Amino acid sequence: MAQQSNDIRERLLATLPTPENLAAYREETASLLAKHSRALRWDKVMAYLIVSVATGLWFLWTPNQPWHLSAGVIHGFQVASALMFFYGVIYVARYEIYASQVATLKEIKQVQLQILELQASLRGEQ
Repeated sequence: MAQQSNDIRERLLATLPTPENLAAYREETASLLAKHSRALRWDKVMAYLIVSVATGLWFLWTPNQPWHLSAGVIHGFQVASALMFFYGVIYVARYEIYASQVATLKEIKQVQLQILELQASLRGEQ
C-alpha cells in the first residue's frame, strides 16, 4: 500500500513545473485566474439578465395590464417567458458550477505555488 501512495505522489510531483520557472509560473497563474474571473463575472451578468428578461415578459402577460393584448400575443409572452426563465435557470446553474470550478482551480494553483516555493527554498539550502 505504501508503494502505491508513493507512486501517486511521484506522478503528482512530476506534473509540477520546475522551480526555476517560479516567477513565470506565478505570472501565468495570475493571468489565468484573472481570465477566469472576467469570464465568471460576465457569466453572472448574463445569467441574471436572462432571468430578468423572463420576469419582464411575465409582467407583460399578467391579468392587470394597462393595455389590451390579443390572446395570441399573451400566449406568445407566456411561452417566451417560460422558455427564457427555464434557460435562465440553466444558465444560473452553469454559472454556479463554473464558479466552484474556478474556486477549486484557485486553491490548486495556490497549493502548487506553495509546493514550488518550498522546493526552491530546499534546493537553495542544499
